[in-house]
Amino acid sequence: MNKLSEYEMTGCKPISIPFEQNVKLSANERELVEDTTIYRRIVGSLIYMTITRLDLSYAVGVVSQFMQTTRKPHLDAVRRILRYIKHTLQCGIFYEAKSQLQVHGYTDVDWAGNVLDRRSTNGFMFSFGSGVVSWSSKKQPTFALSSTEVEYKSIAIVACEVVWLQKLLSHLGQSVDALVVIYYDNISSILLANNSVYHARTKHIEVHYHFIR
Repeated sequence: MNKLSEYEMTGCKPISIPFEQNVKLSANERELVEDTTIYRRIVGSLIYMTITRLDLSYAVGVVSQFMQTTRKPHLDAVRRILRYIKHTLQCGIFYEAKSQLQVHGYTDVDWAGNVLDRRSTNGFMFSFGSGVVSWSSKKQPTFALSSTEVEYKSIAIVACEVVWLQKLLSHLGQSVDALVVIYYDNISSILLANNSVYHARTKHIEVHYHFIR
C-alpha cells in the first residue's frame, strides 16, 4: 500500500471546528504510526499556516507536540484540521479602510489542560480596526496552583504585548491615544491585578508577572 494513502484527504468531508472539544491527546494511548515522516511534513506546513490563520493556532500547537512519538489519535486530529481547512478555504482577515483604529485585546487560558505535563495553555488576540493583528496560543513556562494564578500570568503576558503593539504602531506613525482594553473573565485575577489581595496564596508568583499592575 502506498504510504501516502492513509493521508489522502482529497475527498474528505469539510467540518466547522478544527479540534474536538474536551478531547485530550495522550502520548501513550493507542497504537503507534509506523511512518511519521509525512505526519511531520503536514504539521510543519500547518505551523507555517498559523502565521495568517489564528483559528488554527491552538489545534496545531497540540498536534505539534507529538512529532517524535505519533499515535493514531494524533493522526486523526491532524486529519480533522485538514478537513476544517477545506471548510474555510474562502475565509480570511478583512481590514476595512473606514474602521475605527483602536486596539482591543482578548485573552483566555486553559488551566492545567495539557495531560502530558499539566501546564496551562495561554491564548490571546489583538484587533486593530476591523481585523486581527496579533495572536498567540502557547503553553505557559511554569506551573500554576490555581486558576487565579494562571489567569493572572496570562494577563501579564498580554500586557507586555500591549506595550509592544503601542511601540510598533508609534514607529509606523499611528498613535494609539486611547487606553487599550483587555478582556478576560477571571474576577480573582482582576482583583489581584488591582491590589495585592490573597497575599498568602500569591506571594510565590514570580515578580515579573506583577508587571500588569
